[in-house]
Amino acid sequence: MLYGMQHNKHHHRPCETPPDFLVNSTPLFAAISQQNDSLKTKSLKGRRFKVTGPADVLAYVQCTLGFAPSNSLVVIAFAGNHMSTVVRCDLPETLQHMLRSDTPESVTFMDFGITEDQELDFIKSGRDIGDLLVREPSTTSCLLVYLADDVTVSNQHALAVMGAANAVFAAQFGLQGVPVQEAWLIHHDMLWHLRCAETTECMVQGEIVGDPQATEIFKILDPKGAVAGQTHTEPRRLHFPPPSPRASRKDDDTSGLLEHRPQVVLKRLSLWDTQLQNGPTMLHTDEVAELLAALEHPPVRDAILATACFDLTTALRGMVTLEKFPAQFAAVADVTSNLLDGIAVKDCLKGQSERIPNWSRIAELERLCHQLLPLSDLSSGGIVAGLLVWIEWVRGRGSIALEFLRQARKRFPADQFLILLQGYVRECSVADWAMRTESAWNPQHAA
Repeated sequence: MLYGMQHNKHHHRPCETPPDFLVNSTPLFAAISQQNDSLKTKSLKGRRFKVTGPADVLAYVQCTLGFAPSNSLVVIAFAGNHMSTVVRCDLPETLQHMLRSDTPESVTFMDFGITEDQELDFIKSGRDIGDLLVREPSTTSCLLVYLADDVTVSNQHALAVMGAANAVFAAQFGLQGVPVQEAWLIHHDMLWHLRCAETTECMVQGEIVGDPQATEIFKILDPKGAVAGQTHTEPRRLHFPPPSPRASRKDDDTSGLLEHRPQVVLKRLSLWDTQLQNGPTMLHTDEVAELLAALEHPPVRDAILATACFDLTTALRGMVTLEKFPAQFAAVADVTSNLLDGIAVKDCLKGQSERIPNWSRIAELERLCHQLLPLSDLSSGGIVAGLLVWIEWVRGRGSIALEFLRQARKRFPADQFLILLQGYVRECSVADWAMRTESAWNPQHAA
């Protein structure tokens, strides 16, 4: 399981292969209406609209995560009367099995209820999700939505299973100061309330859920269709270069390149900056070679990441401040050290800088990497793929990052950048950028 961390506190078991949390925030504000149980919402531009049903809530979730989640526990955090963070994790596998009539777990539940091991699993999952929610100090309460795709037991059985599991999750959230306002179960496009805000008996049991993408909210939040049609289950494949016996071009060692050929490094970084400013263009063979050659040197690779996050000047000043670029390079580039830029550059690789990244430039980096990956070789291919892993991780989309990482490690098993990123993803499941409302990515950045 991918775990949330607060600052430098790491909570993980290194021998465990974790399912991921997807975390993100979108700049959407919602105020609960006491009169009609709808949500009155307002975008940053001041436009007001209403969330009047579950389809609107799912539209908000899809447009925040960037895809339609499935077999998931989705937690929508509230900051007072405002919607803020959305956290998604896989439904625990044992819980999925309990919803199928052909599994031992389902039969065991009918006879004995939740076992001790299952309860401990739910407690741990609830604690981990709660850790993520409380990282945003404004969180005051939440809505739980259980999305189950493969339910073959009766509705009464499913409600009993999910009700028992939800009681465990809700208790853990409550212990961490995040009370659950409501809890929903959705399967086969029908909604059941497991926990209702109403004090009287809830009548929402088996209500048909509409199409989220047909709602007005979805059209407002996804005006360019960046999210429509994206699902969590569809395969995402990286397009690697074909196997080639040819040796990659030989470059100077990194220190020699930076000290004796700083003009070459500056030219390559400027080429990257041009592509990130204007968007990927048709590249000449020599330009492709220069772009890929730059990635083979770790300090230059880090400068490219900083250029994507901020701008070229910030990246150069930061690298000089951190003494990753020597004085000879600083003289040629005509830059001086800057402490604030150094801190921003140092922290951006782990997605934790206080300075907010430029998500539009990062989106251009993504497009350029997809363009370069099929043209790369054994020396640069793992790094290009690693940049795509990094992009999804700092966006808060852990499942996509892990899938890209799995594909890339299989193709480039010895690549050191991929190994470094694997440590980041396992150690710090959610980048700090994704957990701060002011810095979090949303799909509209890529539209």
